Amino acid sequence: MIVRFDHAVVAMTDLEAGMSAFRRLGFEVEAGGRHPSLGTRNAIVRFGLDYLELLAVEDPDRARAAGRFGADLVDFLAGRGAGLAGYVLAGSGLDREAARFRALGIETADPFYMNRMRPDGGLVEWRLVVPGGSPWRKPWPYLIDWITGEEELTAGGGGGGHPSWRHQNRVGGVAGISLRVDDVEAAVRICEQGLGLADGCWIMEGLHWCCRLGRFVLDIYAPAPEPDHPAASRPDRWLPGPDRLVLSSADLAATSSVLRRNGVRLVREVSGVIDIHPQEAMGAPIRIVSG
Repeated sequence: MIVRFDHAVVAMTDLEAGMSAFRRLGFEVEAGGRHPSLGTRNAIVRFGLDYLELLAVEDPDRARAAGRFGADLVDFLAGRGAGLAGYVLAGSGLDREAARFRALGIETADPFYMNRMRPDGGLVEWRLVVPGGSPWRKPWPYLIDWITGEEELTAGGGGGGHPSWRHQNRVGGVAGISLRVDDVEAAVRICEQGLGLADGCWIMEGLHWCCRLGRFVLDIYAPAPEPDHPAASRPDRWLPGPDRLVLSSADLAATSSVLRRNGVRLVREVSGVIDIHPQEAMGAPIRIVSG
């Protein structure tokens, strides 16, 4: 059963550069660890249970040997260098969801085990469901069932007992993701029948659909981005996949102050909305809103 949004993945070839870029945006960035079975390494921008994963491939041969999950990530980075690659929903069990995707004609293996070693030597463990064998730039998320407990997942960081996800820019969580698809109705069937998300609503029949999962909003649409959308200037602007990451700030004025002080380029800043230029966030279009 899907219960919440878990994290968004920003993929890149240079993890250190990515960590520096997100620190410049005012985030606390923690070293994550290595995924031995996938040949990747990550860093974490944590808000609580939800977070951003900065993900880089260290061993392309090992990643390709892991199947489409790793091979598609290598190909994505070879073509793009960096960008918003996918997102993850969390739940329990997930065997039902795997069966639901197979019933939709999307090849999906049963949940499988993965882990990563933290820099302190601790082991973080989970089970994954990856519809279609690959989650990158697809009209679906991949799914995670954490084995490691929530308290351990959110522990650590920060001096004086303050958790490391209290960020200088006052961003406090992921508010949503915009997902561009070729066929909105097919993507909605995946959400409703594959993921069991029953609370969605049509904004424009056949063209635009939204669904809320807790405070997270999934926004699925087909039309081309508006001219001032960050995607409009990107070479992948017509490709399906995650199109914009929406974060929420407890104090948007403070967020703006940090970004401007650090010299971060903005696409626009209007009442209640800040759009960060994708090149400032490793190719990820980021919108920050009040919340």
